[in-house]
Amino acid sequence: MTMDEHEEISYKTLRRLQQAEQASSILTKINVNFYQDLSLYMKTLERSIENEKNPLKLKLFSDEIQNTKKIANSIYELREKKIVQAALATVRSATTDLKYFLDVEKKLYTALVEQILVSRKEIFEEPADRHEKKQPTPPKVDQPKRDPNTNPIVRALEDTPEFIGTDGNTYSLRKEDVLSMPSAMTEPLLKKKVIMQVK
Repeated sequence: MTMDEHEEISYKTLRRLQQAEQASSILTKINVNFYQDLSLYMKTLERSIENEKNPLKLKLFSDEIQNTKKIANSIYELREKKIVQAALATVRSATTDLKYFLDVEKKLYTALVEQILVSRKEIFEEPADRHEKKQPTPPKVDQPKRDPNTNPIVRALEDTPEFIGTDGNTYSLRKEDVLSMPSAMTEPLLKKKVIMQVK
C-alpha cells in the first residue's frame, strides 16, 4: 500500500510505508513533500518533549521520537538502495522508470549514473594509458579510445510502441524513462523529438 498524497505523517503511516518499501522491488509512491513533512513532524514531537512535565508522557514522547527516527532512516535507506540499483541498471542499458522518484531522488540518481560512467572510463582507459606511457615506443598516432559503454544517456519525452533497436534489443519507451542506447538509434529519435540527450 502506498502513501496517500494528502495523508498526514504519523508513526502508523510511516510504519506502513516502511513495510510497502520492503515488499516492493521499485520505489513506492509517496507524497512529493514527504521529507519536508517528515522533518516538520519530528520537530513537532521534539517540541512536545520540551513542553511536557508529566514524566510518563515524557517517556512516551521520547520513545516515539526514537522509533520514528529508526523507521524514517529505514525508509530512506530502502529507497536509496533502489536508486543505486536503478542507476546501475541504466548504465547497463536497461530502461528505468522514474515515475515515483522525488526530485531530490532524481538528482541522486542522475549523479550516480554520471559518476559510474566516469569511474568506468577511468578504470578501463587510464590504466592502459599509463602502461603505454612506460613503454619506450616511437611516437604514435592517437587511436580512438574504446569505452565499455559509450552509448549516450537519453530521456524519453513521450510514450512509444515497442520496437527493436539496432543492437537487437527490444525497447518500449515511457515518458520520463532514462536509459542508454546506441548512437545509431538516438539520432532519428532525437530528430523526431521522441527523446532528449541527458549525457
